Amino acid sequence: MTEMEQPTYCARHSWNETRLGCSQCGTLICPQCLVQTPVGAKCPDCANLRGLPTFELGIVTLARAAGAGVLLAVATGSIWGLMFFDLFRIPFLPWIAVVGIGYLIGEGISVSTNRRRGRYLQYIAGGGVVLSYVVAGFVSPLVFVFTIPNIFFLLMLGVGAYIAASRVR
Repeated sequence: MTEMEQPTYCARHSWNETRLGCSQCGTLICPQCLVQTPVGAKCPDCANLRGLPTFELGIVTLARAAGAGVLLAVATGSIWGLMFFDLFRIPFLPWIAVVGIGYLIGEGISVSTNRRRGRYLQYIAGGGVVLSYVVAGFVSPLVFVFTIPNIFFLLMLGVGAYIAASRVR
């Protein structure tokens, strides 16, 4: 039997018979693990696969996002608490304010992280809206008295958190 007739197997998937080799290092690869590049088929190691930089989140990026989220939450929560009764004089304005706060916090986090995206940034943005509500309650304790029994307002708070999270999705 000659060498060409002997079966050869993929280096990563030992059950797959193959005759295809990486164009750079020569490692045997099967159709499951090959990566097609402009210069031919390569193994995953030589193809140097990386994720999109938009979704790469380091500790510095997360710290910057958390700092921006807390800063924006305290600022918007303070304003929200001080203007709470003025908002309730106009119908639907409190709900629009919650949605606007969600958009502002989400967009602020997005800008501070150079438009990065990711699940942890969504958690930070949604938490920022909830923190803004808590700060508003500490600035004006009647915020909790009037809003906690109002299920529709709490639903709008969830919508505001969703909008904030969608800005960094």
